[in-house]
Amino acid sequence: MRPEEEEWYIGIELGRKWTMASFYRSGMKEPETQSPVAGSQSYQIPTAICKKQGISQWYLAERQEGIYIDNLLEKAMEEKTVEAEGTYEARELLLVFLRKIMRMVMPKNGAAAVTRCVFSVEEITAELTEMLLAISGMLGLEPKQVLIQDNRESFYAYAVSQEPELWMYEVMLLSCENQVVTCWEMYHDKKTVPQVSGVKEQYLGELPEEYSKKDEVFTEMIQKVLNGRIVSSVYLVGEGFEGGWMKESLQIICRGRRAFQGKNLYTKGACYSGIMDAHPKEQKSVYFCEYKTKQHVFLKVTDKEQEYMYPLAEAGKNIYQIQKNICILLEGEPVLDVWIQHPGRKEAVIESLELQGLKIAPMRGCRLELQVIGKMQEGLLIKVKDIGLGEILPGSNQEWEYEIG
Repeated sequence: MRPEEEEWYIGIELGRKWTMASFYRSGMKEPETQSPVAGSQSYQIPTAICKKQGISQWYLAERQEGIYIDNLLEKAMEEKTVEAEGTYEARELLLVFLRKIMRMVMPKNGAAAVTRCVFSVEEITAELTEMLLAISGMLGLEPKQVLIQDNRESFYAYAVSQEPELWMYEVMLLSCENQVVTCWEMYHDKKTVPQVSGVKEQYLGELPEEYSKKDEVFTEMIQKVLNGRIVSSVYLVGEGFEGGWMKESLQIICRGRRAFQGKNLYTKGACYSGIMDAHPKEQKSVYFCEYKTKQHVFLKVTDKEQEYMYPLAEAGKNIYQIQKNICILLEGEPVLDVWIQHPGRKEAVIESLELQGLKIAPMRGCRLELQVIGKMQEGLLIKVKDIGLGEILPGSNQEWEYEIG
């Protein structure tokens, strides 16, 4: 799938040490990763910012010159302040940093023309999601334009966006950072429609510091992990695989399968996630992991005498990004029926939420405010409040809370 006319997708891999940014628009065969230096293929940008002595303007830190503030993401998450000829909030500097990154990949018409902006990070937390959503708003993006996911999901999105033969069977990503080798395995449940997919992680071991022994040790690792398995493609990422030491190991990886090596897989995968989110009906698979909602949640509503299912939450979304506020008019009994459906199943389960003590005016109904919030432990939290029909029939301001796991 490629972007339609006037669609524009941005993928930002935001790491503790490095950041990379790509964009994907109509007319392009694949996402393009941008370098801060024109004509360069050096895509890794330090997640840092710098300024010259006595000058208030900040720069992307291609070089460590003047006052250099690194580990911006970590410091912002810890809500630290930094000294740089003045006191600055780390989150304020992260905003400056991301504004400069966005300028590299932003369409001419600005943030309003962005179809999706996807942040790919090492690990998803509620605090990180909240911070990035707040910063995205300051960058001019609406919540519906922003997706936040981890690098495993970006790997999945990249892999399933390639030719079908490259992910017909198993797909692996081998990563090496600080001599530690890990393996991500993408899997699909082909019994469901759409397929339910995910990524499993396996620790393979550590490479020796001695250059001459790296290939031998790595060869043993991949022989064990590939033994007896049908693997369509293997992706190699990470600084640990650089240096030209892979000889025998690379021959084994490429035996009967395709292999790819590069640094910008996650940033491109983030772009692909954006287009998949914008066109969900065209997807043959849906990705699930610990931070994803596992089910569709609907209300059956009537609008202008037509009934339809209104989504409160969709399966496969970052649960920390679930935040919805709506108003409804409830008629009849003081019960709110919520329809719950798992992907791949036609049947739905109806869960009746009793609104104890609510009085509904005959022939007029009762106006309710619904707030839907995603939480990791509780699942979906639905808050209901009686707000009434105005001054003539004011609400009781009664409130109810329900958890849907």
